[in-house]
Parts: sequence; structure tokens; C-alpha cells
Amino acid sequence: MSAWHSDIGMFWSLIGLVTGAALPFLLRERDEKPEFVCLIVAIVTICLPISPLTALMTQSALIARREPDRCIYGLIALSSAATVISRLRDALMPAEYSIIGTMLSSTNDQGDVIHAASRQGMLLAGLLLAVISIAIAVIVGVANRNTSRAQRAQRQAAQQQDRAQMLQSDLASQQLADAIATEAHDTLAHSLSLIAVNASALQVQCGTLTAGNITDQQVHDIAQRAEDIRKQAAGALDEAHSIIDLLRNPNKARQTLGPDDATSLSRESLSSLIAEARAAGAHIDTWIDIQDMGAIDPDVTKIAYRTVQEGLTNARRHAPGQPIELEVTCSAAHGINVHISNPTGIQAPEHTADNGNGIKAEREPMGGPAGGNGLRGVRERVAAVGGTCTWGTDKRSVFHLKVSLPPRSVQRQPGDA
Repeated sequence: MSAWHSDIGMFWSLIGLVTGAALPFLLRERDEKPEFVCLIVAIVTICLPISPLTALMTQSALIARREPDRCIYGLIALSSAATVISRLRDALMPAEYSIIGTMLSSTNDQGDVIHAASRQGMLLAGLLLAVISIAIAVIVGVANRNTSRAQRAQRQAAQQQDRAQMLQSDLASQQLADAIATEAHDTLAHSLSLIAVNASALQVQCGTLTAGNITDQQVHDIAQRAEDIRKQAAGALDEAHSIIDLLRNPNKARQTLGPDDATSLSRESLSSLIAEARAAGAHIDTWIDIQDMGAIDPDVTKIAYRTVQEGLTNARRHAPGQPIELEVTCSAAHGINVHISNPTGIQAPEHTADNGNGIKAEREPMGGPAGGNGLRGVRERVAAVGGTCTWGTDKRSVFHLKVSLPPRSVQRQPGDA
């Protein structure tokens, strides 16, 4: 009977040895299926006389890869129990065949191994070794999980930062594109409107001529009008080239779009602007009172200049031949106020709501739905620096554009023109 039990023990130990050698290969699946690997290894460790090292490794991997819940806690308890059972089973074996017994043994002067530990001492040592092993596995698993979380958080933070930089770049590009589009509208629309007015005047003059009845003055007027059209067309072409250059060199665009002497609200720039409009046949009455120009933000003065330019262009385009009244006041205390008005020659609808000052505000300016983009651009730029912009037609069918700008800009956008 003793021999039979010995054979069974040898066979069972052989199975444990083979299984213990093959079991670590399951660790390859611990990333995808840590629960399954931990369960199988724990059961095998309980049933066979093998080392609990693989069970401890799967327990650590499970803690590192899964958030704690009831199922995870159950598997950790099972793996811990497998470790304790394996260590106690080893402690119950004869000292000469036990790992714990070997650890507690000593040698005499002749070199013989002496197993002096008692059964109770071996059991306590096995239990203590199991507890220490489980604690180390748990600490390693928690540390790996925290490290993985930190790395994941860093990756997400880096992705969010890249996304924020991309959005910032897109926003800056969009703001620059809007500024270039506004500059193109301001400059080209002004020049092209002068060409259109002069061309119309030239057509009218040619229509009044009769064959054989042409005076020298009429010839001179026609030649002068044609020369004005040529100069204005050449200027418009230069402006178009400038806009194309801005598109080709966006790095220099912001500096180019900034305020300069030609677009500041000075008497010289306004006189040039008004002279061009009058040369094209516009009748303009002006009231200009500019003081303390040096105390006004240059960005604000450029917006005021563009407002006057757009107002005159809008009047020539939608109400040709109608008189224009222009009022500009500027002071360090009250900022800049621009008021441009002209009859539209269109009867205002009776149902249009009054805004309280006699102006039916926010109507499409004089040309219906086709017009108004330039004025909307003026309103956006005025609002960006903390000013106000209103327009509309009063009860006498007179169109008004009113802009009030503070002396200092409260908000600057990249590329604002």
C-alpha cells in the first residue's frame, strides 16, 4: 500500500512539474484576457503541487489591467487563496522535500543538512511567505496600473494640446483670411465703384454728342474722363496685385494689414478720399472736426477711415447722383463719430419699425438683398474694438450710417484691418 501511495505521489508530482512548466505560456494572453488567465492559473495551482509564482504574476497583471469591481475582487481572493494553499501544502511535505523546509534548514560541521524546524514553524513560515508574496503582487499591480493611467493621461493631454494648437492655427488662419477679404472689399470696391461712376458719366456725355457738333471742351471732358477711368483701373489692378501678394505671403499679411498713413483718419487721407469721390461726380457736403489724433488708437482710426470709405462707396453704388452728407468728429475724450447720409430715392415701407431716433435700422442698404456685405463687415470691425454701428432709412427715405468708436481699442484680433 505504501508503495502504491508512493507511485501515486510520484505521478502527481510529475503532472505538477509538466503543468508548472507549461502554465507560464498562458501569460501571453494576460493583456487580452487577464480574468480568464487568472482563473485558470489559480485553479491549477490549487489542484496541483506547483509553485504559486505564476498565480501571483497573473494576479498582478489582473490588478494592473482592470478596474476593481466585484468580479475582480473575487478573482484576486481566489488567486490569493491558491497562493496560501500552495505554500501550506509545501509546508506539510517532509522537510527534505519542502522548499520552506529547505529554507529553514541548516548544516553542521560535517556538511550534513539538519532540518530542525517543527511542523508548526513550517506552517507559520509558509503562511508568512504567502502573505508577503501576495502583498508584493498587489503592490506591483497597483503601481503598474497607476503608471498606465499616468501614461494614458499624458497621451490624452498631448492629443488635446495638439488639437488645441490645430484649432488655434485654424482660427488664426480664418481671422487672417477674413481680414484679407475685408481689405479686398474695401480697396477694390472703392476703386471699382469710381470706375463704374466715371464710365457711366462718360456714357452719358457720349450720348449727348451729335455728329459734327463737338466742342473742344466736350472733347477735353471726354478725354479727362477716359484718363480718370484709366488711372482708376490701373489703381484697381495694383490693389488686386497687393491682395494676391497677401494671399501668397500670409506671414507678412498681418503687418501689411496694420494701420498706416494712407488709411489713418487724417485730414490729408480724408481729403484725398473725398476728392476722388467728387472727381467721379459725387456731391458731398462735409463737416470734419479732428482733434487729438495722436491720442487715438491707430487701429481705431483705420476702422474709421474704412467706414468713411465704405459709406461713400455704398452711396455711389446704390444711390448714384444723390447728394451725400459726411460728418466726422474725433477727440480723445469722446472717440470718433462718423455719420454718412444720402437720399435713396426709394419710398420707405410704412410697416418698417422705427428704432426710436427716426431711423428704420438694420434694413438692407438701398440696394436690397444684393447689398450690405460691406456694412456688415464694418459693423463686425467696429464691434471688435468696442464701438457701435447702426444703419437704416428714415421716414424721408434718407439712408443713414452711424458709427461710434472709442479712443482706445478694447479687443484686438489678429489681422484686423
